[in-house]
Amino acid sequence: MIVLSVDGLRPDIYRAPERHKLFPNLNALENAGASAESLETVYPSTTYPAHATIMTGVAPRRHGIYSHLASLDPTEKARPWCWFAAALRAPALWDVARASRRRTAALSWPVSAGAGIDLNIPEIWNPAAPDPHKDFETPAQHSTPGLFGEVTKLLAPLLGTADPDQLRGEAALYLWNHHRPDLLLVHFVWYDAKAHTFGPASEQALMALESADRAIGKIRDAISSDPATTLVVLSDHGFVQVEKEAAPLVLFARHGLFARGADGSLALRRLGAVNAGGSMAVYWLETPSADDRRRLEAAVNELQGTGAVKEVLDRARLEALEADPDAELMLEAAPGFSFSDRLDGPVIGESPKDRGTHGYLPSHPGMEATFIAAGPEVAAGKNLGRSSLKQIAPTLAQIMGLPGDILATEEKPLDLKW
Repeated sequence: MIVLSVDGLRPDIYRAPERHKLFPNLNALENAGASAESLETVYPSTTYPAHATIMTGVAPRRHGIYSHLASLDPTEKARPWCWFAAALRAPALWDVARASRRRTAALSWPVSAGAGIDLNIPEIWNPAAPDPHKDFETPAQHSTPGLFGEVTKLLAPLLGTADPDQLRGEAALYLWNHHRPDLLLVHFVWYDAKAHTFGPASEQALMALESADRAIGKIRDAISSDPATTLVVLSDHGFVQVEKEAAPLVLFARHGLFARGADGSLALRRLGAVNAGGSMAVYWLETPSADDRRRLEAAVNELQGTGAVKEVLDRARLEALEADPDAELMLEAAPGFSFSDRLDGPVIGESPKDRGTHGYLPSHPGMEATFIAAGPEVAAGKNLGRSSLKQIAPTLAQIMGLPGDILATEEKPLDLKW
């Protein structure tokens, strides 16, 4: 089985009739297999919690990847991400495959560094690097010994001329043809990057998705003569356009919730925060005083007065969403707004750095994720309706004939047959 994750792909983006010619492989694959109208994602609707759910079948509160960042300090300049599989508190699909003596491979898959994957080039980079896509040293250090050099030697003629998805597509074909894994996981990222910068339906984002579509087509062609292989294309979350930017940290600083360094710069005190674009999680890193609590309440009230906040989610609401158990609260951005990590400047910016984002509640229109599967045991043209990201791991295990009881999920697999 080959699983291709197109980061940020909302189903209606490629399904729009006027775009069928742009994405012939996605639409052909959907006609040839079973697909969900949409997948409900997790909260926050971001890449790392969602990919952990895709692989484990459980929500963030259970698998332990609550956000993309491993650091809760918003004043830290180079914050590490949740790159390492050791942080997972639930078995992943690769664990199930290994227990069944299946050979696994992964390219740039989130939360996979150090995982029990036979052939692994994980998604990881130096957080201080100006461009993660040009940091080859860090993933090489954490890859299966010798594999990074083997693959980059093949890709050398393309370096500097191809986008990240072209490179990953060619690397995936090489691993499939030369190492024959039973399970291959590939993470495509270029659409997500362009959708952030220019918006999810922008010309630049659609061109990036065309690149992913071509890579999908080449992989599909390569396995077309193999009757035993299933191809899955999915995504982790959707995307929406934004018009304004709100910077909660600016208000938190004004209300004295951060300390000041000797040079006047902001420093960590008791308040932690992680921005997810469409939401922001707020943490008490030490027991707050009554005055601290009043300051936070005043800052949140002031932020709500700007119109940038749709909802303040308390601990009870987060528990119901199976989200971060450590957060004191999460701020949900109002439609058209995204949150920023800025520590200074105006609270509301009329010209946001990014024109598109995600991270909102799963119920927020546009956060829907994609699922398509085509293979020997999959009904052609079947509509799976609205499904959940938590159903993907047991579905993939079932397709491969793996024992589903190793997974911690209680979700039933999707029925891909007629």
